[in-house]
Amino acid sequence: MKYRLFSPSTPGRDGSPQPSVESPSTRAARRSAPTFAGQKLRSAPFISSSVSSVHSVVNNSAFSLVELLVVMAIIGMMVGLSALAVSGMRAPAVQHAADQVMSGLSLARQTAITKNTPAAFLIATNTSSGFPSEPYRHWSVVYSNRGNGTWTFAKDWEALPNGAFFLDSRGQSGFLYSSIGGNPLTNYSIGTIQPTNFATSSFTINGTAISGAAIPCIQFKSDGTKASGGAEAIRIAQGAISGGNATLTSLKQYYVVETDIRTGRIRMRAPDSYRNP
Repeated sequence: MKYRLFSPSTPGRDGSPQPSVESPSTRAARRSAPTFAGQKLRSAPFISSSVSSVHSVVNNSAFSLVELLVVMAIIGMMVGLSALAVSGMRAPAVQHAADQVMSGLSLARQTAITKNTPAAFLIATNTSSGFPSEPYRHWSVVYSNRGNGTWTFAKDWEALPNGAFFLDSRGQSGFLYSSIGGNPLTNYSIGTIQPTNFATSSFTINGTAISGAAIPCIQFKSDGTKASGGAEAIRIAQGAISGGNATLTSLKQYYVVETDIRTGRIRMRAPDSYRNP
């Protein structure tokens, strides 16, 4: 049996409009199509392709082995870079501390010249009354009160940047500068230490409980030259202070700040640039 399809506006043989006729297969597809909001979906192929797309997205959402390895490699690189960044932050802390010590020594020398009296750069190595609560990280500048043997603060105790501490100091060596070399710290080991190698002098500081205390120092005469007694050079190392002890974290990251024993000139040296005259 043959069917002929007519549109509603197509005239029949007698000229009158004829209703359109659909085939049995078209009718069956229309009746079996799902209904949403009272309307039937007329395009069954569209539904089939949508379902296929959903399955494709679900299947493609899983990581392949290669993708997983790439992600793990990226995470590993980020962790490594973070570790380098932390190490890089600690090294500048030692340099900043050395810059700070140079400024303190310059202040002590200038104070001696301006006040026409001896002055000194002090390092706090204990926590007794009159000293800061944390050793090996604080420094101050004092000047002498002529005649009574006491000293007065020109600058109160100030802390070094976190990540640095005073490791040791060296006394008169016979050279224009100190004999502290630029080799790694072979006399020390990484870990907890208690720094004790400091050249000291006795000080009584007015207005404090410090009386006759032996304090690591570098002293200047009233003309700005290096005074006898105390140290000639100070070494600042990388590490931290906890419970009154120092923790050394590197045998290569340190700076030396020293004075010329004849002129009082101050200079700073990194391990890789240190040279004795």
